[in-house]
Amino acid sequence: MDDELGLARRAAAGDAAAFAALVRTHEAAVRRFLARLTRGANSSGGGADDLAQEVFLKAWRSAAAFRGEGSYRAWLMRIAWTLFLSAQRAKGRREAREQAAPEPGRHDDRNTAIDLQRALAGLGERERAASLLCFGEGCSHGEAARIMGIPLGTLKSILARARAALVQRLEA
Repeated sequence: MDDELGLARRAAAGDAAAFAALVRTHEAAVRRFLARLTRGANSSGGGADDLAQEVFLKAWRSAAAFRGEGSYRAWLMRIAWTLFLSAQRAKGRREAREQAAPEPGRHDDRNTAIDLQRALAGLGERERAASLLCFGEGCSHGEAARIMGIPLGTLKSILARARAALVQRLEA
């Protein structure tokens, strides 16, 4: 069985079957990441699927650009993050920062999950993405910083602000 780097090299050489194997391996994580990002940005229901398709099209077209310095998953997440930001800028979406905070009071687990989704939606794009990558997708801080194209210290600052904002919103 080919390892990921071998599949990536074969995909870069135009091997569609190798690229399809990479897509099968990473598609769920990319779609999950984009679904969480677009949910918080008030995108239409098809936004995440459309972006995921764009991610894999761009990855196929630029397969030779993967240098193997990090994981293929991180490279795909970087593409996803970049395309998400481009889509947000193109559509002028800034209302994600103005989302309502969760209602105060005691809630059952289902309401807590809804409250967490609302709290995440109320974060800025960078705070939401950093939180989702580190806490939702299990990326290391270094990997998340590379995906977002920011220094490690900046990522840690963003996570600290996001954590504080989430605690504040969830305790309200």
